[in-house]
Parts: sequence; structure tokens; C-alpha cells
Amino acid sequence: MTCTVLASLLPTLSVQVHAFAFCEIQTGWRLAKSALTDALLVHYVLAGSGSIVVADQPPLLFGPNSMIILPRDVDYSIGSMDAASTVTSGEVRRLLPNGLVAYTAGNGSRDILLACGSISASYAGSLGLFDRLHGPLAEDLSADARLRHAFAFMIEELVRPGLGTQEVTSALMKQCLAILLRVHLEKGTRSPIFEALRDPRLVPAIAAILDAPGAPHTVDSLAARCGLSRTGFAERFSATFDEGPIEFLQRARLQLAAKLLTTSPMPVKVIAESVGYASRSYFSHAFKAAYGCDPSTYRNRADPLAEPLADTGTGDAGRAAGEE
Repeated sequence: MTCTVLASLLPTLSVQVHAFAFCEIQTGWRLAKSALTDALLVHYVLAGSGSIVVADQPPLLFGPNSMIILPRDVDYSIGSMDAASTVTSGEVRRLLPNGLVAYTAGNGSRDILLACGSISASYAGSLGLFDRLHGPLAEDLSADARLRHAFAFMIEELVRPGLGTQEVTSALMKQCLAILLRVHLEKGTRSPIFEALRDPRLVPAIAAILDAPGAPHTVDSLAARCGLSRTGFAERFSATFDEGPIEFLQRARLQLAAKLLTTSPMPVKVIAESVGYASRSYFSHAFKAAYGCDPSTYRNRADPLAEPLADTGTGDAGRAAGEE
């Protein structure tokens, strides 16, 4: 059932790789890093075993071929479980000859070696795949040789970027995330991140919102798609997402609008209409309430994080991959 549910949403999944770096950690050392507010950090363990610690949470152990996703806006450390020394990423950042970045904790020994990337991943360009992630997520993916090949191919593409590098690396990262999702869901453990994927009755409503957030959805129309009564659907939805279906819909619309404002030259009024707001003034009011500024100001403040990967050879490749 989980694979069927996942298959319903994967076609809408959009993934973009912003930057990549390597973390080289000697036994007895840890590397302290700050996560990003606008991107997720993905770590793939190329060699070695250790632990990752986020805030006051218990250490999360990892081994070779583990894939680790970090939530946004959290500080964390990664490295040996019994480390005597800790350094920050800002202290040990160095540029490699190929234009990528390395963070070296210790004398350069690669007792623990990780490929680290900053990515964005969303359904239909709006709702973030890991929006509900509050702690690190790690899965042992050593049983799947395709993942090792995908990461090796991705690193090779980043080392020698060329025409289509952005598309190639995004496609490979999407493949890796799909494998991670499948392994995570098939374990059967309850996780708030993917709770909606575990409730197949809600999937038609979620898919409808993500496919067309600007459509005139109502609680009644969404409930009908799920074969549930209005009351039963609303209660089930709120219990899963901690918000009602209309609040979820409005959030999806505003997140899609935020993306369009920074990636499209369309006028604000056209963007408002495309995401389901007939009134620009109402859209501006809702947008400001969610993002703290009006749409035009948000567009002018656009973060240059998502520069083309073909530019990584300039030496900025690791800027977004955990630098403090």
C-alpha cells in the first residue's frame, strides 16, 4: 500500500541540487555545522561510521552507504561518537582544485567521508517534501547498489559540469530520495513526515491540491475525492496535518506563489490568479501574513542560492553546503 501511495505523489516531486561539498573527518574528531533556512542538507556516507547530533536530541548512528537528511535551520555536529576535538565548518573550509569545497576535521584522514549537498525538494513546486521533519532522518541504503552508482555519477557530474548538469544532478537526486522514501515507508515505523503517505484515504485530496493548487477546491470537493463525508474528511485531515484542508490549500498556494515570484517574470497579479487568488490585494495581504513582506518586496529580495550548477567551477559550490 505504501508503494502505491508513494507512486501517486512521486510524479509531482521536484528536486533541485544547489551545491555540493565533501566532509573529511579523522577518528576522534567532529565537525560542527549550521543548517540552512532555505534548503535541506543531504549527507551520503561514502566511508566510515559515526554519529550525528542535532540540538539536544540523542545521537543518530550511521554507517557506510547511509543517507541522512537534516531539517532546516538547525545546528548539528557529525563525526566520531567519542570525539575529543570539534571544529566548525567555517574554520576548516577549503577549496578543492575542481572548484568543489571540502571541510576537514583533523589531519585530513578520511576515516569518515561524506558527500554533502544542499537541495530543495517539493511536491508540484509548492509543499516541501520534508516540511514536517524536525530531527535527522537516516536510512541504511547499502543494500541498493543503484544508490551508490547514482551518487558517484552525481559527484562526477559536479566535478566536471557541462551542458545539462543541473537537469542530470536533479534527476539523480530525485532517484536517491525516492529510494530513501521507499525504504523509510516500508519499515512501517510511524513518522510525522510521511503520515499523509500512510493514509491512502487522504491521498486523492493531497494529489488534487498539488496537481492544481489554483483550482477552486473546497472541503466538500476534496472530501468527495476521498469518498469521505465532509466532517469525517476534515477531522481526519486535521488529525494528520495539524491544520484544516483549507489552511493546507492556502499554504500550498502561497508556497507555489513564492517560488514563482523568484523564478518567473510574470506580473504579481498573474501569479496571484494562477495560484487561486482572484484579488491581488487579498493575495498580497495573505502573502505578507505568511512571509512578512509583500510579494514585490519578496521578489526583490530573492535569494541567489539557486544559481546554475554549471557555475560551480567558480569556487562557490560549497557556499550553501553547510558553511557558517
